[in-house]
Amino acid sequence: MLRLVGAASGQGSTGLPKRNVARMAPRIVGSPAAGAAERGPSDAAKRAALDLELEVARENRQASSIDALDGRWVFACRVATSIEGGRAAILRPEARERLLAQANRLGLRPFDANLIIAIVQDSARCGHEPLGLPTAERVPLVRPAHPPQPSSLPVPARMAIAAVVGIVLAAIMVQWVVS
Repeated sequence: MLRLVGAASGQGSTGLPKRNVARMAPRIVGSPAAGAAERGPSDAAKRAALDLELEVARENRQASSIDALDGRWVFACRVATSIEGGRAAILRPEARERLLAQANRLGLRPFDANLIIAIVQDSARCGHEPLGLPTAERVPLVRPAHPPQPSSLPVPARMAIAAVVGIVLAAIMVQWVVS
């Protein structure tokens, strides 16, 4: 018998999900439902298990929703337009390199970008739309994109520093040539 870590003895005495516990209860020795093993689960128990499953599915769907402006979804759209060959979902190496550079600009790590490419290709290869429901359900599971960190100095300040360094180096070279 399994016990949850930190739970008192007798509490959380199983590591199974609730729907599996309900299904396995008649088989557990000493369970109150052990006598009902011969009759099978009641209609109320079946309904309760189905309601629980639907509730979990609904919560999972809500948690995995993705915004159309999310970098992961934008990248998935770009991948979908780049794949060729219909159900073969071919992505040429130069197209993959271009997509990975775009993913970097969107703030995606190379691993996450390749994972999104695989998700879109898998959906297409399974006969679904590349941006269909299977893709929309799996893309939110990828780590969110982080916008690239802007440099600490604005562009005019960086150009001024580069100009000063160039002038100093030119003066040193002139001094070296003269001497």
